[in-house]
Amino acid sequence: MASRKLLIAEGSEELTAALTEVLTGEYHIHACSDGEEALLLLRSFAPDMLILDLMLPKIDGLTMLQLAREDGKLPA
Repeated sequence: MASRKLLIAEGSEELTAALTEVLTGEYHIHACSDGEEALLLLRSFAPDMLILDLMLPKIDGLTMLQLAREDGKLPA
């Protein structure tokens, strides 16, 4: 069972599916397709790592990173 947690915030369903397929088993994965949901998951899921699309709908990736940094919830 994977103990490391990964959040994939990606607008492309195909890329999300490919990343999930390759990384399943290595990480406990949560995925989403918009910045608003990504920020909520970042706060509640507390991932160890984040794969982030910078051009997400609702909240873009750079703004999401800035908000996460202000919250102190940015993974290393």
